[in-house]
Amino acid sequence: MSAENSQGSSTTAFSRILSDGYAIVRLDLDEARRLAELYRESCEFFALETDRKLRYSVPNRVSGYRPHGYAHAGSPDKPDLNDSFLYWKRRRESLPHREEIDSYLDAAEAYRVVAAKITDDVVNAMCQYYEYEHELSYESASVLQVNSFAEPTDRELLQLEHEDAVLLTVISTSEEGLEGVFGGNPKSFDLAPDEVLVMPGSVMTLMTGGRVQPFFHQVRNHQHPERKSVMYFVSPDTDRPIEPFVRNETNEGVDIRALVIENPQEFFGLAEDFVTAEA
Repeated sequence: MSAENSQGSSTTAFSRILSDGYAIVRLDLDEARRLAELYRESCEFFALETDRKLRYSVPNRVSGYRPHGYAHAGSPDKPDLNDSFLYWKRRRESLPHREEIDSYLDAAEAYRVVAAKITDDVVNAMCQYYEYEHELSYESASVLQVNSFAEPTDRELLQLEHEDAVLLTVISTSEEGLEGVFGGNPKSFDLAPDEVLVMPGSVMTLMTGGRVQPFFHQVRNHQHPERKSVMYFVSPDTDRPIEPFVRNETNEGVDIRALVIENPQEFFGLAEDFVTAEA
């Protein structure tokens, strides 16, 4: 799998998505440094006792720390075997006790900018490709999430096969385990420290009239107690109707805005106001 430099043509990653169903982007030195710093800060944060980590959470779990097994990938009786931290730029100031973890939040924001640039490249290329005449903003509805898989388990899959039900995800992993699923067959994606994978979700499928299919994936258990992953989940903002790039029978009558709001609850068992909550 070849990687493309994120400083290259803005059409490159989207072209890869059109041809391969995903894209691997190579970070430059500064971008890779920001990612490494976020991993370092994440290791320190997740090493804290659970009671301490819960200080940096909110009751509906839409921001900050989220306990082990809180979410699932389509099967509530088989939860994701990780805990996580969710960073929203717009919700930073409302996070409880945020001043105690400012260095962690700074690292999250520094890398979010990197993931947002990659997203900009893909979104701009899509708008150009489809001659899109509408504004497609996404920052308010998009979240950076860090997963930690520290608790030992014998379960074969730490996360079951799923797609992220967003426009796209920019993902990095610190250890092996991420697998794409193609026609029922898993394929390992062992990313280098300076590589990220751009995965389309079903919102992109609807936006492109079925041209781009969602990237189904899962996480295999290789017993790495320090395994972390970093995802930037990207969805279009919901302050206005979301117009598709293409209108056809695939998205006829579909309210994409409503799906962006409802998908987190329907697919992953998250709060009803996961996207829309103010705090």
